[in-house]
Amino acid sequence: MKKVKDMDSSWKIKYPEQNIYVMRDHNWAFAAWEIARLNNEIKPGATLLHVDFHDDYCEPLEKVTKIETRDQALQIAKDLEIFEFIKAAEGTGTIKDVFMIGDYNQPPREVFHSYTYNQFENQYRMDFFKNEKESHILDLDLDFFNLHAYQGIERNYDNNPFRYSEEYIKYHLKRFKQYYVEGDWDLITVSISPEYCGGDQTSQEIFDFFLEVFELEYEKFINW
Repeated sequence: MKKVKDMDSSWKIKYPEQNIYVMRDHNWAFAAWEIARLNNEIKPGATLLHVDFHDDYCEPLEKVTKIETRDQALQIAKDLEIFEFIKAAEGTGTIKDVFMIGDYNQPPREVFHSYTYNQFENQYRMDFFKNEKESHILDLDLDFFNLHAYQGIERNYDNNPFRYSEEYIKYHLKRFKQYYVEGDWDLITVSISPEYCGGDQTSQEIFDFFLEVFELEYEKFINW
């Protein structure tokens, strides 16, 4: 596998056995969800848990209504900004209800928002998993673990990281993994987002923690 410093903007892999899609840039999550729907890995109208330092909940410049092929999904994702992919997937009907965990000053009104994982556990977990017939997606941006990820602070873009401790990061990753072990996640998408993690080194460290906790270090992956 490539190191983060060698990944270009289109880098993305999948662990087929685990149904985990990993990408450098978050706009590719749109394609992952659409391809998963086309492959019957998830059902339309999936419930999403978006865990990210940013809400990424902006309308795409051009309306997206229907995706019928893998190539179409990839092309649309390529053209999306990194903050447009959730709304785009709502437009196609692939995503229905959106839950978020992130410390946003003004969280979107249309979503079920938690500032912390504990708040999600205590307030929304039962609502999130209430319908077993729906598909459930975990969408994790690794910049969630960098306190300097706020894009409005220009000096922190691609530098000046303030990473949480290894213990803190692994603790939260294990909590997300518990639902994977219990079979509650139908799909997991992970964005590395090196610029918002504070640079290649910090994002590599967090990515390595993810691979370790989810036991993917030696698993076979494919490019997609």
